[in-house]
Amino acid sequence: MNKLFKKIIYIIIAVVAVFFLATIAINIILKNKLETFVQERLPENMVRSYDDITVESFGGSLSITNASLIIKNKEDSLEHTFINVEKLKISHISYWDYLFNDEIHVSTISLENPIMAYYKDRVLKQTDSVRKDIFKIYKPILVDKIEIINSKFAIYEKGEDSTMLYTKAFSVEVEGIRVDDKTISRKIPLDYKTYEAKSDSVFVKVGPFENLTVQDFSIKNNEALFKNITLKTKYSKKELSTLISKERDHYSLTINSLLLEDIDFGFINNGFFAKSSSVSLNTPSLEVFRDKMVADDQKIKPLYSKMLRELPFSLTVDSLKISDGSIKYEERVKVENMGGSINFENLEAAISNVGNTYKTPDKTRLKITSTFMDKTPISVDWSFDVQNKSDQFLFKAEVGALHANKMNTFTEPNLKVRLEGNTNKTYFTVDGNNDTSTTDIKINYSDFKVTVLQKDGTKKNKFLSTVANIFISKDSEKKGEYYKEGTAGATRDKTKSVFNFLWISVKNALTNAML
Repeated sequence: MNKLFKKIIYIIIAVVAVFFLATIAINIILKNKLETFVQERLPENMVRSYDDITVESFGGSLSITNASLIIKNKEDSLEHTFINVEKLKISHISYWDYLFNDEIHVSTISLENPIMAYYKDRVLKQTDSVRKDIFKIYKPILVDKIEIINSKFAIYEKGEDSTMLYTKAFSVEVEGIRVDDKTISRKIPLDYKTYEAKSDSVFVKVGPFENLTVQDFSIKNNEALFKNITLKTKYSKKELSTLISKERDHYSLTINSLLLEDIDFGFINNGFFAKSSSVSLNTPSLEVFRDKMVADDQKIKPLYSKMLRELPFSLTVDSLKISDGSIKYEERVKVENMGGSINFENLEAAISNVGNTYKTPDKTRLKITSTFMDKTPISVDWSFDVQNKSDQFLFKAEVGALHANKMNTFTEPNLKVRLEGNTNKTYFTVDGNNDTSTTDIKINYSDFKVTVLQKDGTKKNKFLSTVANIFISKDSEKKGEYYKEGTAGATRDKTKSVFNFLWISVKNALTNAML
């Protein structure tokens, strides 16, 4: 019995020793093969280095520490992509699937603290056929989860102001990934089931004049939340005017939070699409300054229906909501001052069918309420059919009581006109298209008076003021009428914005009613 027990012990020890030695041998073999693959099998335009490779053959895992990869153009060897990873770990490679299912199946691929930089201007453009030749998949690759932890990522272009995009503390997790010879040729070269991402801060260079920043964002289960968004002109108002040859607005936009629900995006027949059932903007604040001393931009300004219709991708947003918004618009038309302003506060908006995928008779509709010039309630119902190529629209508004002197912050510096009196209630409807409009207006007002100012903007021009008030009815209740009514047409100046078109439409009808 003792001899049998000793034999069993010896056999167990021998098996363990063989297993241990085999594991070490396999680890060494796999490590050598992996090092050979890294050195010889990767394309010549990829420069790679690392400190160490660790292989755990029993668990089917490997890790690479302090790995770096530099990608350069094949044609001119110019380096354009730089990647450094503190630790790359591939966990639980399935030998069974590799041997019997003819596929590479990995449980997790993890990149810890990667730093990535991409220089857009250095990359030579490649055709799709070249792209397909570079990437060949001999076995389908299945990855249960890929995670990138605490990364820094930047995209650069030429010039001094070269940063196009920068984000830090960026983490992303994608599950249910499959890459094969069919997916590799697509714009998004893989299939996936779920994704999740978050970041502490994001910077985006929107163009030569504006920058976008986001304090942090998170995306999970097809829902995205962005916090503390700013879109601002990076120059002061005066600096911008010296840098531009044609009129351009100076922007300052802040949004407390932006929520997108039921997100879906991708490519169909090489065409990009983006969808969301609901987009919500919380407490947006927009300030716009326009310097009319700069030459007008004479290019054609499309109406919103045409802008949506001609987007270079498919957009579908069922509902867009704005809560507690504000808008301040300033315009400078005289050299001697920086102009006047008008403002909207407490702005609430519900917008439906935003995009270019909705078919007639479905319409994009905006229902807006706000407070104009601090105290005047205003409500708007605006609708148009994106598919209507004449860009037909209907704009209805109801304006509450307005003290005319509230408008003087805008009319005095810009128009040299001072207003007095009250408009008690105003209704108007603008029925228009890309060329013309017809506007009906009803207005109740009292004690209305116009003072035309001299060039210095302070003293009264007595003659012009007297003439103006001869033609303007002081009250709307003359001859037993409670409302003054008017109808007028307008022709659109297509080099001006949609709001200019609405303004001249209402102005013509208002003039018809009051004179």
